[in-house]
Amino acid sequence: MEFILTGATLIDGNGGAPLTNAAVHVQGDRIAWVGSAADLPPEAQAAKQYDVSGKWLMPGLIDAHIHICYNGSESVFALLEKHRDELVLEAVDICKRTLSHGVTAIRDVGGEQFIEMSLRNAINRGFIEGPRMKLSGRVISMTGGHAHFIAREADGPDEMRKAAREQIKAGADLVKLMATGGTATPGQDIHASQLTVEEISAVTEVAHMMGRKVAAHCHGTGGIRNCMLGGVDTIEHGTYLDEETADMMVENGATLVLTLGAGNPDLESYPLSPVQQADAERRKPMIEQGIKQIRGTIALARSKGIFLGIGTDAGGNPLAPHNFSMARELELLVNNDLTALEAITIGTRNNAAVLDMEDDIGTVEAGKYADLLLLDADPLVDIRNLREIAAVYKGGEKV
Repeated sequence: MEFILTGATLIDGNGGAPLTNAAVHVQGDRIAWVGSAADLPPEAQAAKQYDVSGKWLMPGLIDAHIHICYNGSESVFALLEKHRDELVLEAVDICKRTLSHGVTAIRDVGGEQFIEMSLRNAINRGFIEGPRMKLSGRVISMTGGHAHFIAREADGPDEMRKAAREQIKAGADLVKLMATGGTATPGQDIHASQLTVEEISAVTEVAHMMGRKVAAHCHGTGGIRNCMLGGVDTIEHGTYLDEETADMMVENGATLVLTLGAGNPDLESYPLSPVQQADAERRKPMIEQGIKQIRGTIALARSKGIFLGIGTDAGGNPLAPHNFSMARELELLVNNDLTALEAITIGTRNNAAVLDMEDDIGTVEAGKYADLLLLDADPLVDIRNLREIAAVYKGGEKV
């Protein structure tokens, strides 16, 4: 396969000014050359050219925090009562839909019965369509901890080590811990720390020995502090980050993966089911407080120079459907004082680093996979134009 896209305005993901009248030369599944169409090398000019003038071209979006096995519209408890085959079939559709919405790679941080491992294998073998995947397997929580109903429960350093090794044995690319309470688990305090430093350290020791990173669900500062003392690589959510924990993250070189949609769910663009209405009512005080808090958290993280990633948490609760959720996530970044270009850079280049795939994806550069998003309207003028999709390419294949 060889072709050239010419004439588009290119947003390459590196954070620089867009390039007008760009050309991207694709050979096989990789990008061979990028530059101005006027400078197209003679050896490339024999390739079939597609004029996409008037369009905007950028890297495929990357979701650094998603739950691909859950639909994000029903209670997780209801989903767990379904037959495994039902979950598999719906997840196949979610994979295809996620890709069609311009998300060409994901980091799943909590699956179900290792269905996500089978999905990854099926995608890699070309049996089904879906994004590239990095997977954590089952989340690890304390007994009765956050999301214990889908977790591998463990207590004490030795059990934690075994739980981490089980996920890696099953094919996990990273390990996910639940270090504080969470809103998706009824009756929990999101500020409450749920793992000791010793328990966290046991997991990071195992994961790092095996070349894996550790991600940790954290809202409260106590959990973030414990995770930094325990060597965790990425803090997921980080809602109540403060000066002390921000400094600890900088010192440790840790990443903050924001999930703005999880704390500010879309309750207006589609009719809510009775289950969703009930969940919205139950979580209303936490949602309102989180929306007030997160602007300051983002400003603090940016002022300290913490490396930022972004994820949707789609599937993580009944108010997190897989419906242009990554586009909305970047919209919420812009609503919290980032420019559209900054938001896109986080959702592409930065997230590629979160997935440990920065050498292969995240920017439109020679040598990287031809994972591309072609838009009908300018996302820098209006970030909502990320929904105006003309085409999606994964590995040079139009999907």
